[in-house]
Amino acid sequence: MKQIIAYIKPAALEPVTEALRHVDGLSGMSATENNGFGRGKGANRKKVDSQINYFTRNIRVEIMASDAVVWEVVDAIRQQAWNGEKGDGKIYVLDVLEAVRIRTIERGEAAV
Repeated sequence: MKQIIAYIKPAALEPVTEALRHVDGLSGMSATENNGFGRGKGANRKKVDSQINYFTRNIRVEIMASDAVVWEVVDAIRQQAWNGEKGDGKIYVLDVLEAVRIRTIERGEAAV
């Protein structure tokens, strides 16, 4: 089982979500608004209320996926989030040791 964390541009959220809906075996995803900077170190900074904001807005997408579909998920995110510009985002794939569904006490991939 893997955890996929992707940082994407806000405009990419809807196409990424729609692409992920078509991945068989994927049980869901979470998305949160996020602020941060990467290699550009806030090069697109904005002055807001006389303070310089070095952060850019992005979306953090988190997904737990079985090993069988992890690369299909990664490819779906990459294809929909790509526009060829700086700041398209990043995708990280991490091992998940265990998952537990609180209501039913299911463990492992059955809990996801």
